This record gives sequence, C-alpha cells and structure tokens, in this order.
Amino acid sequence: MRSMTTKTRERILETSLALFNERGESSVSLAQIAAALGISEGNLWYHFRTKRALVAALFAELEQRVERNLSRPPAGAGTQLADFADYTMQAFRDMWDYRFLFRHRFDREKEPALAQRLAALTERGHRYNERILGEMVRRKLIEATAAEISELTANAWIISRYWLDYLQERHGIEKIREADIDAGVKQIFALYRPYLTDAAQGQIVKDGPKKAARG
Repeated sequence: MRSMTTKTRERILETSLALFNERGESSVSLAQIAAALGISEGNLWYHFRTKRALVAALFAELEQRVERNLSRPPAGAGTQLADFADYTMQAFRDMWDYRFLFRHRFDREKEPALAQRLAALTERGHRYNERILGEMVRRKLIEATAAEISELTANAWIISRYWLDYLQERHGIEKIREADIDAGVKQIFALYRPYLTDAAQGQIVKDGPKKAARG
C-alpha cells in the first residue's frame, strides 16, 4: 500500500511538472492535474492539499538536483578546459527541466519561503562558480583577480539563467536539444576567453573551438 501511495505521489509530481512547464503554473488547476492523471481530486488532495504545496515539492526536487551537481568536484585534476564542462551543462538541464520555477516570480510577501529558497539556490550557484573559476586559476587555465572572478560569475549566471528563454523567444525553439545546451556553454566560455592563459588558448587550437567551449 505504501509503495502504491509513493508511486501515486511521484506520478502527481511528474504530471504537474510537465503541465506547469507547458502552460505555466498559474494556468493549471488541481482539477486539471487530477484529470490528466485519471484520478479524483480527493486522491490528489490526499497527497497535496494546495497547488502551493505541489510547487514546494517540485522546488525541493530541483534543490536536490542542484545540490548533487554542485557537490561534485571538477573532473580529474589536470589542466583541461573540458574538465569544467559538466557542471555548466547539468545546470542548463536542471533549469530546463524545472523551467516554470525560473519563470515564476516569487512574491517575497506572499511566498517568502520559496522566494528565500530561490535566493539561497542562486547564492549557492554563485559561490560554487567562483570556486570553479578559482580552481581554473590554480590550474593555470585563466588569469583573473578575485574581483574579476566575481564579475565573471555574475555574467555567467545571467547567461545560464536566460539562455534557454532566449532561444525560445528569438528562435521559437520548443524543445531543447543537446546542441542548444552546448551553445549555451559556448556563450559562457566566450566570457572567459579574454582571461585564458596561453596554455588554455593552445587547447583551443589543438582541440578546436567546439570541444574547448565545453570547458
């Protein structure tokens, strides 16, 4: 019985996420979610009494994914730009999979808990990116001061935060492909290019711009 209850809860979350991403959270009701699942509203209420509770549960899923991503050290211990690609690519995937949360503007008065959690998630990402750039300095891939690293981090966040929306708004892309994520990584990489050391620049010449831009 417990496993069936858990499975129903997971189905509710999965369906809600799909509908919220497709239509926007404000345009989807609990009744519509129940209908999409083929269950009664009473069954849905057993798991989530309000839509806000559903949003909070989905936010918790996103937090777990982000934490798993940010808890990983950069691959290897060498001096390859590509060692630093995975974090950025996974960040794009997480943003896309939970895109309705990033499009929603949490009211700090009406939704203070979620607004604070989003701010904390953003701060966590900033601190991690600064640490990654510091590691790139240590591995002699870039040359940047602490102030420059802070500026690069802010600009990298802005690109990663809005890149997928930009593709949809400018090019009408409805489904994000791996190539679109690669392109976003290349945009962030363009920020770092003026700070690359000669050794890192040599990797671009040797491996080509596409592979290097994934770093």
